[in-house]
Amino acid sequence: MVSEPVVTPGLNSKDHELVDWLELTAFFNEFRTVRLDELHAALEEQFEMVEDDDSHEVLDEFGGNNDGDIARIDAEKEKIRELIENEVDFRIKDCEDAYPFYLGADAEELVLMDNWQDDQYTPYLIYLITAHLTRDSLFDFEVANDLIQRLRNRVFQVLSTFAMAGLANGSAASIGWPRTDKADIITTLKRAEARGAGFLTKEKPGPYTPPNEKDGGIDVIAWQFDVRPPPILFYFAQVASGHNWTEKSVSDHSKLFARNYMDDAHRGNVGYATLLPFRVADEIQWKNQHMIHGVLLDRTRLPKFAVIGQALARSGVEMDESENMPQVLDWLSDFRAEALAWK
Repeated sequence: MVSEPVVTPGLNSKDHELVDWLELTAFFNEFRTVRLDELHAALEEQFEMVEDDDSHEVLDEFGGNNDGDIARIDAEKEKIRELIENEVDFRIKDCEDAYPFYLGADAEELVLMDNWQDDQYTPYLIYLITAHLTRDSLFDFEVANDLIQRLRNRVFQVLSTFAMAGLANGSAASIGWPRTDKADIITTLKRAEARGAGFLTKEKPGPYTPPNEKDGGIDVIAWQFDVRPPPILFYFAQVASGHNWTEKSVSDHSKLFARNYMDDAHRGNVGYATLLPFRVADEIQWKNQHMIHGVLLDRTRLPKFAVIGQALARSGVEMDESENMPQVLDWLSDFRAEALAWK
């Protein structure tokens, strides 16, 4: 039976939630591997602890049967196996080369890459963990507040800056508070302006700017390079690590931000993006929220753009946070060590 610091997913869990469980279990496992049979066994054990009649119908969906029909049990297990395989295949395709897991022979096991600590795979693992720090968590231990604060204040911000640079295929500036260099917004924007962001920064915030404003509701700005300014494309982005992300649209903040801090705003095409660590599997929600947020970068879109952004930084493109990838790697190692210490 699974001994990793994760809890069994609920009997009514969706296929993408079951894959999250497999990924986390493989991440914590000594041999970086989890067998799909372990998932079936964990669900069946959970069912045996449930005594109300309403659960009997649910069990059929996860490999159990109340009257001992082995053929039905096998059919249900195969159904779940197929759903999981389809979800893993989707993640591999959407993440491209940034997905750190693979299915073993005959799809009997999910395996974490042996080089999972490489920059290529770290973004996905960070987003996977972030998605389970609040509601509906699969962790079977209490995550230290220090780790949570480091993640939300620095780690997610670093990766988000890389991801927006990758999306824009250019540069990015880290606006969200706390900023690693403690610079104010004006100084941060002037640095971006000098890198060809395509706007003119005020010498001081506008007269109606709240006196204690830290980031104006903007976490990252990014822009696409060309031979001459203005940039062909300019993005405002917001990082949303909580489950209330649907209520946060960066476009609501961008106009006031530009008025408060820019003398001459960006003149290229303007885009908006919301970055979130969750797997948005509901197609209706996915498409409707694009109408509100502009671009949605969820867990399967974010990693590939974060990897592209890192490659741009290594090639010499100037951007904020370019030297801070070690903060991300250190956090991932610290988190895993703390989780395993709870076993």
